[in-house]
Amino acid sequence: MLYDLSEHRHRFAVWAAARASQRGFTTVENLRYALEATDIRSAISKSEFFKLRASEFEALHRRWCTSICSALNQREVSNVRYGRAAKLVAVYLKATVIMGGGADTLVGSSIHPPIDRTLLQKLAASPRIRSPHQTAWRKTRWTQLRESEYYTLIAQLREVVPRDLPFWMLEEYWNATEDEE
Repeated sequence: MLYDLSEHRHRFAVWAAARASQRGFTTVENLRYALEATDIRSAISKSEFFKLRASEFEALHRRWCTSICSALNQREVSNVRYGRAAKLVAVYLKATVIMGGGADTLVGSSIHPPIDRTLLQKLAASPRIRSPHQTAWRKTRWTQLRESEYYTLIAQLREVVPRDLPFWMLEEYWNATEDEE
C-alpha cells in the first residue's frame, strides 16, 4: 500500500469521525470497520462526487448511514441508531471534503454538519435564529435519532442557513471546547 496524502487524510478522518461518534457507544475499531464497509472513500475520490446536487448527496448519505448501521449490527454493537451513523459520516466528510478543499463545490454546500448536543443547544438558544423548532432542538438527543427523525431535523436546520450559503456554515454555532452529551 502506498502511503500518500489520501491515505493520511482517510486515517485521520476515520479517527476523528469515530471519536466524535463513539462517546459511550462502541470502539473506534468497530466504527472504522462500519465506515470502511461503505463506498464513501471511493465515492469522494471521484470528480463526479463534487458535482452532486443536494438530492443526489442525500441518496448517498442515506445509503452510507444504512450501511454503517448494518455493519455495526453485524458486529453485535448494541443501541445502534441512525444519528450516530450520520455523525460518523458528517465528521468524515468534514475532514476529507470540507476541510480538504471541497467546501466550495456543489456537494460541499450540501454536506450535513455534524449534529450533536452542543450544536443543537446553541441553535436553540440563539437570539439570531427564529424557528418554531428551537424548543424541540433543545430536547433532541442526537445519539438516539432514527432515520426519519434525523432527516426531519436536517430539513429544519437547512431553514436556518440562508439558501446562498453552504450548509456547513451552520457550525458557526458549534464550539469544540464546549461540553457535549
